[in-house]
Amino acid sequence: MIKDFIFNDIVLYAKGWYQRSENIVDDLGYLFSKIYGWQPTTEKEVADFMVRVLDKLYEQKEITFKADSNMHCFTGFHNEVNRRMSIYDISYNRAVILLVLSELQQLSVDEIKLKAPHFGKKEHFRMGMLFGEWPKSMTYKEMNKRAQKAFNR
Repeated sequence: MIKDFIFNDIVLYAKGWYQRSENIVDDLGYLFSKIYGWQPTTEKEVADFMVRVLDKLYEQKEITFKADSNMHCFTGFHNEVNRRMSIYDISYNRAVILLVLSELQQLSVDEIKLKAPHFGKKEHFRMGMLFGEWPKSMTYKEMNKRAQKAFNR
């Protein structure tokens, strides 16, 4: 099981714990700036960082690229990116971002132990969900209470 994952907030974002804006590149750029102290601003820069996330995930899960597996080889990764490009009519870099987010979203509690998100006036994100959004009237206290309840099983 992965503990203290440096990209904890990226996984939380992928799992819908942070409310997404209209610009996924800005959202992820902000989260990367919290880790690296420098904010990627272009789709290409964010895609490069997302591949780093996937590399670190595979390293900590002790997964190596193999020629005979679907996503655990360069060919499989490349094919999946190209498939998403054609399905969604998006750029290569956008497809990379979405593919890595999809991989992170699928992580189970048996695979990774995440730290609970914290919400507040000075925090960048409000509590999100994968589909829809919470009412604007929800207090930060209530958001944090729900997060703590979910993460302290």
